[in-house]
Amino acid sequence: MESKKVEKDSPKSEDVVAEGEGDIAEKENTAAVADNAGEAEKEKKIPEDSISDVSKAAKENFDSLENTSSEAKNSAIGKTKSPATNTLTESAEAKATTADTTTISGNANKKEDAATKEAAPKENAGNRATAKTKDTAAMATTSPSSHTGEFVVVDEMGIDDNYDEDVGITDTNVEETITELIATGHMFKAHAIAKKIFQKYPNNVDIAQAYSLVLLKTGAVEESKKLVYQILDITPQKDDATGEMMITTEALQSSKFLLDGNPETIAGIGFIFKESWKYSHHCRDLEISRDLFLASFRKNKKTNTGINAAWLSWLTGDDEQAKQLSTEVLKLLPPFGLEASFDELIDLAEAQLLIGREDDACKLYEEAMKQSENINYISIVTARQQLYFLREAGFKVPHEAMEILTPPTIVVFTGHAIDHPSFQTSLFPPDIEADVKRIITEKLRSINAKIGYSSASCGADIIFIEALLSIGGEINIILPFAISDFVENNVRHAGPRWEKRFEKVLEKAHSVTFACEDRYLGHDMLYRFSNHVMHGSAVMRGKFLTTEPHLMAVWHSRTESMPGGPTDFIDRWTNISTLHLIDLDEIAGDAEVSTEKIDTELIQPQNFSVSFDPFISQSPDRVIKSMMFSDLSGYSKLQDEHIPSFLDFLVKLNGAMEKIGVTLESLNTWGDAVFAVADSAIKIADFGLRYCDIIENLGKKYPEFPFPIRARISLHSGPVFIAEDPFIKKMNFYGGHINRAARLEPVTTVGQVYATQQFVALLHGETNDERNEYTQKGLKYYERYATEYVGMISLAKSYGQQEVYHLRWA
Repeated sequence: MESKKVEKDSPKSEDVVAEGEGDIAEKENTAAVADNAGEAEKEKKIPEDSISDVSKAAKENFDSLENTSSEAKNSAIGKTKSPATNTLTESAEAKATTADTTTISGNANKKEDAATKEAAPKENAGNRATAKTKDTAAMATTSPSSHTGEFVVVDEMGIDDNYDEDVGITDTNVEETITELIATGHMFKAHAIAKKIFQKYPNNVDIAQAYSLVLLKTGAVEESKKLVYQILDITPQKDDATGEMMITTEALQSSKFLLDGNPETIAGIGFIFKESWKYSHHCRDLEISRDLFLASFRKNKKTNTGINAAWLSWLTGDDEQAKQLSTEVLKLLPPFGLEASFDELIDLAEAQLLIGREDDACKLYEEAMKQSENINYISIVTARQQLYFLREAGFKVPHEAMEILTPPTIVVFTGHAIDHPSFQTSLFPPDIEADVKRIITEKLRSINAKIGYSSASCGADIIFIEALLSIGGEINIILPFAISDFVENNVRHAGPRWEKRFEKVLEKAHSVTFACEDRYLGHDMLYRFSNHVMHGSAVMRGKFLTTEPHLMAVWHSRTESMPGGPTDFIDRWTNISTLHLIDLDEIAGDAEVSTEKIDTELIQPQNFSVSFDPFISQSPDRVIKSMMFSDLSGYSKLQDEHIPSFLDFLVKLNGAMEKIGVTLESLNTWGDAVFAVADSAIKIADFGLRYCDIIENLGKKYPEFPFPIRARISLHSGPVFIAEDPFIKKMNFYGGHINRAARLEPVTTVGQVYATQQFVALLHGETNDERNEYTQKGLKYYERYATEYVGMISLAKSYGQQEVYHLRWA
């Protein structure tokens, strides 16, 4: 999601492709902070060249933390402090505090256009009726369905120069803070904090370890390992079998760090190698992880290091050592963990599993869950993830254990606003507000909801947010367009009391982000786009928490499906088992409830206040599209003698692409540049990745070129205008989001596919729908895509900053 306002004089879409290789965005410095002699004595040291040995790709991950604009830090609703500036709620297990400073500024420089709406999908009444019947019956004991998979989370923040001072993060608590953020899936914040603190204290072992873990979790596996090798002071050797750079177990055993290091730090590095195995699948990573945990256990005799050493021994084929270590762990505490902590009980349960006592293990899990009210849900998720890890590694994990460790539920919310004064019929009268809040709260408690994603319109949205916060939940607010337009169209009509509540929920939200910062201009499809982003964001969060998001909707059963409305969201939700409906028609309690549909004209504001440019009589359609920009590295350096071969290259490239079979809505070329548009993120992801693969392979077959031909590819999703080009008499696409996609391409690493956060959110939402369809048909679903967080990078031609992911095949 955009984190800075788009420049006032943004280039038009017509000239976005004529950029050469010189269009590279300004990079921020990544030099280490000057030495502080007093602090240096307190720091644990790693070699001073630790940063210089990190690869170029890792250095690029250090970019662009600074310079959040002053306008972005101030609220567009008149407050001197941004409503999105807030701190994480402190819990019994979470002592670290972080600030979630998020941009809250719309792009007021866009020119207004007349309003046209995207056609709504055909209503799926059967879907809603089935879900409503099921939900009414009994949901109190329903456990959310779960799945595993690569995760990445979309919570957004802007970090300024004084971020660490503002929130009190230092080298003494940063590791705990980052671990907390990773555990809850807030990868943006974890990455931003770790990167900034590591720049400040590049020689601190604990900070380097924390940053290494963040790099690993965001997919930068090799960069993560390079930092770990610096900490261990071991030079990796090339493995003959794989050709990769690795350290040997013999080198580790002779490491001075293993002998003299802090046991907690040793265990932390062991965890990094354990996680690395999930990406590399090299047994060497597990062996090194086992040795590190075992060394830590011999030093501190703690249950967590002992049980990790035991399981890793089992994974590497040493059953005898695994059972011996499990027995040692069980002896550390009284039988069945009397007066033990939650984490200790979980360790004992895993030890019982390893020696084959499933019933005793389940009893310990049940005993641990008795403490669930007093612990952070992070601990439960961690224990559940360990069982997933073991099950995927081939260990028979009892189903009962998985059922006992219930993860928190993520809820995506949609609902009607309080009636506009000009409505000719009522949907949500103010006098039923208390009943709506009571029912929402009951449903949230019944499904163990702890995390929410919602907009913040007056009425159902704000009521949901207040209800979730009242039971200690975390709320993430996603607004569909510029905040000034949002307040005008979705809050103000209900009066100053609701405006004040709107300000308060923004202040208390864990994150506040925008699906896009553009003006509304009367286009309801922006609400639909925001719903897509919200859904995808929740799916990405759920992948890490081993759960699938639920949809809760406060709707009116007799309303038609309008773009972005509750009915529209319900119709697009593919998993009925995670759908919870609250019918306003029933709450109103009329003796005779009509079954006739409500005419949409009766529930449209009669005094529409958005002003339009009278010069524009026919506004072009505004639609949600996914798009790709690509060019070939070094094309501008070709000489005339290379052109015949290059044209042959293009012919072969076109022939290969025609065989892909991806249906596009538009495909255009300018020299070496390609611009493609499709109606789904999946289509553009397939097209972009295959296009990149074909060029990588085909480019090697032309040795006469002075360089290997490789592509830079950028992907983005957003609302665009579609209209006939008056010159070529064909349909074309226009708008700021075309520019944004184009401005990402010049700063994309050669040979890779970069995607914006909006695109990744839509992609995860669409693949989640596919997964549900496969599951309903009894088919196995294979993940096709992996997304690795690159960071917040500056776009070309001073077009602001953007959260970016590296997209690749899974």
